[in-house]
Amino acid sequence: MIGFHSKKVPTLAGVHYYSQGMAKTRAPIADDYPRLLRWLPDAEALYLFAGPSIAWPPTLEQFEEIATRPGLTAWMVAEEHNQPAWGHFDLTLQERSARLGRVIIDPHSRGRGLGHTLICLALDEARHLGAEEVRLAVITGNTPAVNTYRRAGFREIVDPERPQFTAMAYDLRERV
Repeated sequence: MIGFHSKKVPTLAGVHYYSQGMAKTRAPIADDYPRLLRWLPDAEALYLFAGPSIAWPPTLEQFEEIATRPGLTAWMVAEEHNQPAWGHFDLTLQERSARLGRVIIDPHSRGRGLGHTLICLALDEARHLGAEEVRLAVITGNTPAVNTYRRAGFREIVDPERPQFTAMAYDLRERV
C-alpha cells in the first residue's frame, strides 16, 4: 500500500472496518447524510461530487435511492467509529471490478492530505469485496481530484463514450 500501513480492525458483530493511521471506514449512520449535505454548498460542488446522479438541491431521499442500487456499498471515513465523519465514498462491485464514486471530504478537513488516506481506505474496501480493479470517472476539469488519484497510483484510461469524464483505473493485483 502506498504511504500508509493498512490493517483490518476487529469489531463486534462481524462488521469490518479498515484503518489508515487514525482514519477508519464505517457504514453510514443516521446523522451522516444530513452532515454530508452541508458539505455541498451549491450545484457546482454537488456536480463535482456526484456528476449527474443527484439533482440540485440534494435530498436524503436521493441518497436513499442510490443506496438501493445493486452492488453498491457506501462508506464514511472518520478518525474513530463514534466520531463525526470527515469523508465519504461508495463502491459498486460488478464481477471483479469496483467503481469508486461519490468521493468527498468535509470542506473543513481539506488540505491535510486526507484525500490520499480516503483513497487508500477505498482500495482496501474494494479488495475486501473481492475486486481486482478499481475504476472511477472524474468530472473533466476537476484537476485536484485527478492529481490526487494519480498520486495514489491510478492511471488514466480511455473512455470514448463519456468525454465529460476523466476515466481512471487502479489494478489491485499489481499492488498489495
